Amino acid sequence: MQKELRRYLFVGDFDSFLLGIFSKRGEVIWVSSLEEALNQTGNFSVIMIDKRYFSPELTNELSAHYPQTPLIVSNGEPMEEPPPSVRFVAFHKLLTDEIAREEKLARTELRVEELRRVHANGKKMLILLHDHPDPDSIAGALALRALLKRNKQTAIIGHLGDRISRPENVAMIELLEIDLQELEMKQLKDFDSIALVDVQPPFFGPGLPPVDTVIDHHPLVGSYEARFKEVRAEEGATSTILTKYLRASQTDISERLATALLYGIKTDTVILNRDTDPDDIEAFTFLYPLANLGLLRRIERAEVPPDEIKSLGKALADHWIASSIFFVNVGRVDREYLIPKMADFGIQVKDVEWSIAFGILDNKHLIISVRNVGYVKSAGRLVRELFKDIGSAGGHRSAAKAVIPLARVRKEIGKGSQDAIKKWVTDLFTKAVTEKPEEEAQ
Repeated sequence: MQKELRRYLFVGDFDSFLLGIFSKRGEVIWVSSLEEALNQTGNFSVIMIDKRYFSPELTNELSAHYPQTPLIVSNGEPMEEPPPSVRFVAFHKLLTDEIAREEKLARTELRVEELRRVHANGKKMLILLHDHPDPDSIAGALALRALLKRNKQTAIIGHLGDRISRPENVAMIELLEIDLQELEMKQLKDFDSIALVDVQPPFFGPGLPPVDTVIDHHPLVGSYEARFKEVRAEEGATSTILTKYLRASQTDISERLATALLYGIKTDTVILNRDTDPDDIEAFTFLYPLANLGLLRRIERAEVPPDEIKSLGKALADHWIASSIFFVNVGRVDREYLIPKMADFGIQVKDVEWSIAFGILDNKHLIISVRNVGYVKSAGRLVRELFKDIGSAGGHRSAAKAVIPLARVRKEIGKGSQDAIKKWVTDLFTKAVTEKPEEEAQ
């Protein structure tokens, strides 16, 4: 991958020594007047303003002319309410790699302001999550509401589908006093603006109204329109993205919000062991001292209903291993979380590289949960290729999920018996996991 060319614009009187340092990092353009700065062409990575040359008027004009470019003032006296693109940085930081962090924060702050403008006028906002929301999506929704300075009256957090039943998620909602509403598709037209968190429009299929914002850490799915889109598949959790937004904008992070975000990152990355990026580690480290760890332990040790033990035991009795793949048929369930729980268990079995758990939810959908060891084929890409034409599917390299209407399954295989579904799932995944890509086979 070709490295991005860095371009720096210096405005004012700067020492040649500093200019020389930055010339080793990229292209340096130095000007001594505002007129010269406004006459430049192309994009800049950052604009440096000399403290002796700084003024609010200069800053405002540069911000208006280069709206996507961070402005950094060297040793300047901070303004009471500076434009969101401006950061005041000590001179010694300009000489180190720490300037890259300041630039990153400034860019993120610009994105926050763009996001706020998108939702500035809507009186009734919806933050919509995927069906059966998990801790990462719930925490991300809370963070977005705080970022936009809204409350539960002006920004409703909701999801389509049935109630949440996974004990840990129920405990999180109850202990953190999170108001989560169950909605129907027809109700979505009643909102002035809609933001999707931890999910993208294609997940919902037809009928979804136009959305204003998408914030997600899953790979980009299809093509769709949104006024603001932040899809970062390199991040291990959507909570990480929102934590960066909160920090860059210096939004107050309450103990309750920090606890939720920490739990969101912890669960989606399996305690920083799955699909983890350096940003996830930084966000986790930042949130840890702010969170209520006692409350977090109570969430994680949520009570397990006795009937769940029976269901798990019954599911485990119907498992088999083929070609380093652990298969388990969970059967008919009314609690979806039992399926990924069995997939998580299966990947721990010795010499297993893939774990495939599947079951029928509410006699309507076949749910397939996939896990792998991380250094094999991408689980998310694999399920998308297998089921993109008959259901919704996606995920990350080591964890993925597919939801297929039972009617489509019956149409695909000609029957819908448990034995037929078992054989279909086994054959599909055995072939997909073991066959080599075309480029390797040649």
